[in-house]
Amino acid sequence: MILDLPWVEKYRPHSLNEIIGQKLIVERLKSFVERGNFPSMIFAGSPGVGKTACAIAMANDLYKEGLNSAFLELNASVMPDTPVLVRRKDNIERTTIGEVASAYFTDSNKKYAYTTNLEVLTIDKKDFKVKFLPVNNISRHIVERIQEIKLDGGSIKTTSEHSVIVLNEKCELESRRASDLHLGDLLITFSASINSDKKEIDVSKFAPNRLTKLGPADNLHIFRNPKVGTVLDTIRINDGLAWFFGSYLAEGAIGFRGNTSGVVILTYAYPEEYEYVARSSYAAEMLGFNSHPHIIRSGSSGNDSAIQLTVSSTQLARFLKHEFYEAESSEKNAHSKRVPSFVFSMPQELRHKFLQGYAGDATGIWGDYLRYTSVSKELLIDTAWLARISGLESSTFDRETRIVWKKSSSFYVRSELLPAEPFITFMKSINEKAGFNWRYYLRHQLYCKKSGRVSKGILKDILIRVRLNSLSEDERNRLSRLMTLVDSDIAVTEIKSIKLKEHRGYVYDFAVPDSEMFWGGTIPILLHNSDARGIDVIRETVKEFAKTISMAKVPVKIIFLDEADALTSDAQHALRRTMENFPSTRFILSANYASKIIEPIQSRCVVFRFRPLSEEDMRTYVKRIEIAEKLELSEKAREALIYVGDGDLRRLTNVLQSAAMQHKKITDSSIYDTAAKARPKEIVSMLNYAITEDFLNARNELDGLMLRNGMSAEDILTQCYKEVQNLNIDERLKLEIIKDIGEYNFRIVEGANERIQLEAMLAGLALAAKRNK
Repeated sequence: MILDLPWVEKYRPHSLNEIIGQKLIVERLKSFVERGNFPSMIFAGSPGVGKTACAIAMANDLYKEGLNSAFLELNASVMPDTPVLVRRKDNIERTTIGEVASAYFTDSNKKYAYTTNLEVLTIDKKDFKVKFLPVNNISRHIVERIQEIKLDGGSIKTTSEHSVIVLNEKCELESRRASDLHLGDLLITFSASINSDKKEIDVSKFAPNRLTKLGPADNLHIFRNPKVGTVLDTIRINDGLAWFFGSYLAEGAIGFRGNTSGVVILTYAYPEEYEYVARSSYAAEMLGFNSHPHIIRSGSSGNDSAIQLTVSSTQLARFLKHEFYEAESSEKNAHSKRVPSFVFSMPQELRHKFLQGYAGDATGIWGDYLRYTSVSKELLIDTAWLARISGLESSTFDRETRIVWKKSSSFYVRSELLPAEPFITFMKSINEKAGFNWRYYLRHQLYCKKSGRVSKGILKDILIRVRLNSLSEDERNRLSRLMTLVDSDIAVTEIKSIKLKEHRGYVYDFAVPDSEMFWGGTIPILLHNSDARGIDVIRETVKEFAKTISMAKVPVKIIFLDEADALTSDAQHALRRTMENFPSTRFILSANYASKIIEPIQSRCVVFRFRPLSEEDMRTYVKRIEIAEKLELSEKAREALIYVGDGDLRRLTNVLQSAAMQHKKITDSSIYDTAAKARPKEIVSMLNYAITEDFLNARNELDGLMLRNGMSAEDILTQCYKEVQNLNIDERLKLEIIKDIGEYNFRIVEGANERIQLEAMLAGLALAAKRNK
């Protein structure tokens, strides 16, 4: 379903005449437009005050035609449903980039969210080894269209500006914009053995209550519950249990009588799968749970058709319900099944056993080829990724995932294919030195079929035959690079189709400083970290755009760099050189902190400092949306919007849109609830209780803010800082309170327990008030 544009985009000004506030800055920008000439600029100020709006509105006024050739705004990301593999605290998980982002974007106004303890699967540039590396931050922005790229065995969805990684003629990893891709191009994928050693799972939280209460209310007795049998704290996975869990994924279901009695049911074909019943029964016994097989008959023929194994364990049923299904799905059935995250963290040999158990949902032969079928799309993607990190070839199709082994004669193994062009180029360059007829080995690529790919086996046969003593040092280095590629985990897959689709929503990107790449897609495809803040973006995207000729009537081009204060030091120095070399291109750098931009760039720009919008400007903006969307806002609701907006129009717009989704008549309560903010009087009440040494009531108010309003500790501290100014107390005590707020904010940011720190702050305020009496 295509959604309406978010209001921050819907009501974004298209012309400088539509900008609200920033009157002096707008007047100067209008004079630049009239002259058709202007300097490079830095727009500095807090978020949501009009920096991006002014840059885009100025470009619209300046380039009435030919905007795309004269204005570059750097944004590039992938769809929120893009599958990725991440590691958090040693737990590997196949998820989507949108699901990961949702855990970090707590503020709807932010473009970047900084991460801790998050790693994503990427690649080493030097030896092509697949590995996990830390994610520095996640970026996001809103787009209207995306590209869906279908591949030989998978797909990936990105914006047109996002880059994927390809192999160039020198066998180097090189980024290429998605908009520059064509049918038949080759993208990079992999099949590797990712090491992991997790064999033990904590299942204690799924245990039923071992004790029960009997007797009248005034004389209760506690007894051990006779219906509760084996209760486990942990499960240590071995070959048999790994196979059992895979078999449950294929054949299993769970049932509950209330929430106190659970069973696990596995159904197998009779009599041909009787061996599987025995294996599952043995696995249940290893866990200490009772199991009971019984034969069932089909309704039409009356013949014995299947055999069911029932495992009686509420704890096991709860564990399977939690781990083997999509968390957000209310129906725990075949449509919502997933490969549990703990499986990705198991050693490879156990992952293989799991896939063998899951082969009950597949046709084919283990060790040759298998076709897994499922109505759960996410389960098929899970299976493809699990195979890929377990050294197996996999591909995804509609309702099917295939796994193919190297010895299979039924399918060709795509993970054994590399682009032929770099090897042909090298062999041609050393043609007479090679010492053998290498063209015979590559005849299909050179002559008849003109195939763009070739198997690693053939390539290795060619490279080991080359006479090393006849090569120069440079040629030996190139040969060594090619051999490293042949021995690596990576391969290439071919683009089958490219389609433009409407999206109208957020897209995301990972920033991976040590590689600037990550794997994503229904099968893993190597994507460029297109976060526009690294040196590669300045060297490639910015430089290439600066070289192009503008088709607009105004010859001056504009490059707009948002969040420019987050550019790396190397990127800023590269940007300075680009500014020197291309004087016909103007740069607009948007920054929250102009001081973080290096002095050589600042000296080449005019700095415009954007102030938070006034209350009058915000009222004008709210009235504009209120009329356009036919809303009814009470005066208190407008005041609440201005309070939670705090000079930030983006935050105000997001809160207003969210509140309007519930009801067209909007009150101050709906504004505070939507923004997860407290009313000023609630914060003041909590602080007053604290400084009058009424700690219990202060803590009760804190409970209300955290539980009722769902506020984070940082939000509470921010509001406390804002309301301290309005307290009727001695100025020295205000200074002490502000100092404490800063100290506890630092502790929480560093990872301390939020609840403990906030209660400690309230206790500290009481002591400070006592000292100042």
